[in-house]
Amino acid sequence: MTLPSAMTFLLGGLLLAGSVLSKENPAELAVPRDTTGKSQWVANHYKRMMALADKSPEKFRIVFVGDSITKKWLDDSGSLWADNFGSEDSPFYALNLGVPGDRTDHVLYRLKAKEDGGLGNLDNPAIQPEVIVLMIGTNNLFPPHDAEQIAGGIGAVAKRLKDLRPDSKLIICSVIPSNSAQKDEELVIPANATLSALAESMGDDVRYLDLFSPFLDGQGKKNTECYEDGLHLNEKGYEVWFSELMPMLKETLGLATEN
Repeated sequence: MTLPSAMTFLLGGLLLAGSVLSKENPAELAVPRDTTGKSQWVANHYKRMMALADKSPEKFRIVFVGDSITKKWLDDSGSLWADNFGSEDSPFYALNLGVPGDRTDHVLYRLKAKEDGGLGNLDNPAIQPEVIVLMIGTNNLFPPHDAEQIAGGIGAVAKRLKDLRPDSKLIICSVIPSNSAQKDEELVIPANATLSALAESMGDDVRYLDLFSPFLDGQGKKNTECYEDGLHLNEKGYEVWFSELMPMLKETLGLATEN
């Protein structure tokens, strides 16, 4: 091979490699959170969360996976969580694997097995929920991944959950309205449209729950009465999520739907 042709080959290879790398979706990569300094609270939350997971793990019928919007079921839903998901005697007894600030890439890291360098949130084989409820993606808006990346990241988490628990049914919740109408229009709505098709493509045991529409007011704008700030739900917001989720949960669990 002559020197010019060798350089051409090398340059072509570098360009191809760059093209492949440019297509890699950062929202689909398992990335750990910073747990040092001011971020030490993240590590502390992991410990508290997994301590609850190790308490009677075989009794969980539902696992919620997500970010602060999921975690705050425990704090801001009034008595909804305690009365419905918090008792071992409840048919909806649930484990909350919500971590404030998490993006899809962080959840993928949490779901990665410890032996592979992850946190192993579902390493315990005794945790065998009948249903997994996934809501993630809001933090991927800051700084923004694009709509395709966000949907891809959520899809990667959904597929990882099904790989880990193939016998569990999965409910993929849409991203709810954010603190920016522009982001909703450009990112959230297109991502959610992709999620609906994704759930359908994954089979009969995967369902999509639209939570964007229920959080709009009569003028089609975000219903601020459901939010404690621009992003997080207040008690009324959790009542909306609860009312939308429960019929699907009951159906999925094979429980009679209340009239």
